Amino acid sequence: MVKNIIIGILVVGIVGIGYWGYLEHKDKNVISTNAENNYQQAYHNLTYYVDTIHDHLGTTLGTRSTKLAAPELTEVWRLASLARGEIGQLPVTLLPFNNTNDFLSNLGKFSFQAAIKNDNGQLTDEQYQQLSSLYKQSGKVEGDLRQVQKVIMDNHLKWMDVEVALASNKQPNDNQVIDGLKTVNKKVEGFQNEWGPAVTRSNLDELDQLNHLSGPTISKKQAVQAVKNFLNIKKGSFDVQQLGKGAGYSAYTVTITEPKTNNVVVASVSKKGGHIVSIIKHRKINMTKISLNKAVSKASQFLKKHGFDHLEVVKTDQYNHEGVMTFAQTSGKIRLYPSTIRMKVALDNGEVLGFDDSEYLIHKNIALKHYTPSLTAEQAKQGLSKDLSIQETELAVYENELGKNVLCYSFLGTRNQDTYRIFINANTGQQEKVELLTA
Repeated sequence: MVKNIIIGILVVGIVGIGYWGYLEHKDKNVISTNAENNYQQAYHNLTYYVDTIHDHLGTTLGTRSTKLAAPELTEVWRLASLARGEIGQLPVTLLPFNNTNDFLSNLGKFSFQAAIKNDNGQLTDEQYQQLSSLYKQSGKVEGDLRQVQKVIMDNHLKWMDVEVALASNKQPNDNQVIDGLKTVNKKVEGFQNEWGPAVTRSNLDELDQLNHLSGPTISKKQAVQAVKNFLNIKKGSFDVQQLGKGAGYSAYTVTITEPKTNNVVVASVSKKGGHIVSIIKHRKINMTKISLNKAVSKASQFLKKHGFDHLEVVKTDQYNHEGVMTFAQTSGKIRLYPSTIRMKVALDNGEVLGFDDSEYLIHKNIALKHYTPSLTAEQAKQGLSKDLSIQETELAVYENELGKNVLCYSFLGTRNQDTYRIFINANTGQQEKVELLTA
């Protein structure tokens, strides 16, 4: 009798373990499928945006009038920004895709300059020739991206396999997605464009500044310890790899698997100085229990705990059960928008799931002595819509679309149910940026 009871308990236990394993496997499959769908959508969007850029550039070539070309070029500028955003959603951090990213960045800046900053009413011969060249080049990028998309679809390839291959530093010679993207990047490298001094500043040039931070060059072991100290983690399995060349700066990627939950934390640590550049934690969030304001408070406490002072939240958003927020550095009464830290907080328990201070590390030493306003706030306000009710006014350093830091008056205003932040150049009175704040 006792023997039968024991056998029965064992059977129930085995069935329970099997069912738990099935649920665990099912959850992982759901997460994997969602990630794959996101990657597929991002690449589809990237290809679509480049297709549309090519069409708008072709339309622009039909006129030499800036007035007629401006709407098309403005759309190219917008689409180039969206396309670069989609690249950021793909698992290409460890893969050299920097030339393509730079091409889109410079294309956007050139389009903005030609559309907005051109005062003589006509595209110059140089600009027109540049547009003709860009039309041909964007067509080649479009064709190559389409070819990679066709290979993916015809062979039923998965982006998750690319992510695993890149994360493990194993890039098989027959991985057609990786080979295809390398081909696209290599061809873009061959484009010889004279962009002009207002355009040539690339994101990777900016990221190169992370190679010149304070402190000694660290080892892989020291990188792991830096992450442990920053997150106060004592247990877990740790893997450390050198960041790929496409990242634009020298760093280590530290991957931590938590022992009890199997949640994965991925952190980037600069080789120079051992500074934490970014952290992202992957875990499931099923419900919202705390407010977005509470999440901002949790993020602020996290920043203060790690020695980040003189930061104020300037933007908040909520996606599903996560709060996403941007903090900007302040110096005296001037807010420094180029010097920001972006964070993501879980709305179930207030845990910090994302942290990115790359912009802060690069821009935190802005010399304010170079910024003096020529206009008063009242003079700058003259360019605003009369329907806008101004709630706050402050001086701010803002990085405009040409990559130049300019002193602005930042006006926070409301119209009907919408809230806007508008940056007006404190010396020229020109409108530099309008943001619609969603939260």
